Amino acid sequence: MIYAGIDGGGTKTTLVLCDKEGNQLARKVFGSFNLNSIGEAALRTLLAELFATIGQWGECRRVGIGAAGVSNPAVSRIVTEVAASYGLRGRIELKGDQEIALYGATGGRPGCILIAGTGSICTGMDEHGRIVRTGGWGHLIDDAGSGYALGRDALAALVRAQDGRGEATLLTEFILAKLAVQEPEELIAAIYGAADKSLIASLAVAVEQAGRQQDQTALRIIRHNGQALAELAAAVSKQINMPDMPLILMGGLLTHETLLRAAAVAEIKASLPQVRLTEAVMDGAAGAALLAINHD
Repeated sequence: MIYAGIDGGGTKTTLVLCDKEGNQLARKVFGSFNLNSIGEAALRTLLAELFATIGQWGECRRVGIGAAGVSNPAVSRIVTEVAASYGLRGRIELKGDQEIALYGATGGRPGCILIAGTGSICTGMDEHGRIVRTGGWGHLIDDAGSGYALGRDALAALVRAQDGRGEATLLTEFILAKLAVQEPEELIAAIYGAADKSLIASLAVAVEQAGRQQDQTALRIIRHNGQALAELAAAVSKQINMPDMPLILMGGLLTHETLLRAAAVAEIKASLPQVRLTEAVMDGAAGAALLAINHD
């Protein structure tokens, strides 16, 4: 009897197979799980590959799946239909990608993850298994402390400096170089022509670069976003009533030694002194398998 965990990402999907005790038997990587990117036919093909691989290892008791966009009824319908064709009707735990990341990071125990990459979100679980979330509202509404927020704030500082509404900043030089344009006036075409949140998020590199050269505008942006990340964690701590919760920092901006990480950690330690910063126990795919085991 085996259990499976699937971490469905935008660029890759990871499958983990475990026994009842959680011992990992196999791990395999497949393609994108994103319905909006690959379409329904491709998602059905991917799911067929996943379930066929699971079947090669024997009878599967339960499958945990985590992916972005699972609130879309089409995703649930497609997963349910394909799973049923492989004899897995009623054996699927379908969760958001942040939930399996949380479950893996904490080993299924109460705690919290704070993620900052292109976007930002904080998710926690209390002692009763209740999941709460702060952030994750997307770049058009919020995404405080994210790469997008850093890039957006940096662009605003650049144009304010250009207009004389703000002080001169190294962000001007670094952002123009990053976007391969010569003059600030070219930014409108470069930014609005792309209409891509990942492009703006990529400017977080310029903020880091300027901050490391002690540019005061960049440092203010970093401090502001570090504080915003700490506020996400504080709100989760309050909701799960766990002042001493374990907190795992995740995402590209927090797993590396960035100035944003340093700012967020300093603010967390100052405002949440009982919180315990710790490391992830396992990844999201293994977390999805553990979730399947624990919900059997």
